Amino acid sequence: MPPTPDQTRAGYHAMWDRAVIDAKVKPAALAVAKKILANRAHYDPVTAKTGVPVTFIGPAHNRESSLRFNAHLHCGDPLTARTVHVPKGRPKIGSPPFTWEESAIDALTMPPHSLDRVPAWTIERTLYELEKYNGWGYLGKGNSPYLWAGTSEYHGGKYVADGVYSASAWDRQLGCVAVVKALAELDPGIAERIAAARQTAAPKDVLEQGDETSRKARTARNIGAGTSAGSAATKATTEKPADPGAAQFTHSYVLPLAVALGIAVAAAAVVVIARKRRLIAEKWGA
Repeated sequence: MPPTPDQTRAGYHAMWDRAVIDAKVKPAALAVAKKILANRAHYDPVTAKTGVPVTFIGPAHNRESSLRFNAHLHCGDPLTARTVHVPKGRPKIGSPPFTWEESAIDALTMPPHSLDRVPAWTIERTLYELEKYNGWGYLGKGNSPYLWAGTSEYHGGKYVADGVYSASAWDRQLGCVAVVKALAELDPGIAERIAAARQTAAPKDVLEQGDETSRKARTARNIGAGTSAGSAATKATTEKPADPGAAQFTHSYVLPLAVALGIAVAAAAVVVIARKRRLIAEKWGA
């Protein structure tokens, strides 16, 4: 059944409150949560260095590499080499083989995620950052399975190939919300932290996430050189809409064309930013 506008736009706050783990996958969700809690010795040092809580790291780790500690948190590639899938070539510093902890710290702190800069880890912000970590490809399509698969808030729809979305496809992997719900059920401390702070609307720093894109577009317009109108690629290109961009011109005889293209890029960026902010605001129920 396709999602209704209410289901899609209810916002992280309302959707978290009403989400229920599907009975048929709850044993699996509890098993994953138990394994995460049993491996706090791996997760806690990463939290100490980044500020990112286990309610983000654990579910993302399960989604990316089935909780394997011999794989990069970025995308599940082996720790014996730098990543070969998006994001490629990570970590940039150090030499393989990498420890899981140093790779995880790189995955969480690298742009465009920069999760060490998140000011407050409410459950709403956690869900926002998890969806951002995977990519914004589901904005306007339905509830992201990366978050909601295995819960009452998932109604189908999945990217089945690079840039190919199928509304009838069904994601069978546990979504992050099911895992976080299971963690809260097993650990009263996690449940208390989730309940202690809630946000009903997107904070200013979330809605201003497109400012860097806007700055680049203005630069392109002013100097007459096409500049990428999008932020750095997320790890999952199949989950991320294509961003407008333009080629870099270096010869003076194409300057007028470059100026026109720069203006077009700036205009496209304004439209993209405005739409993205609106959709993200709706994700928070604002």
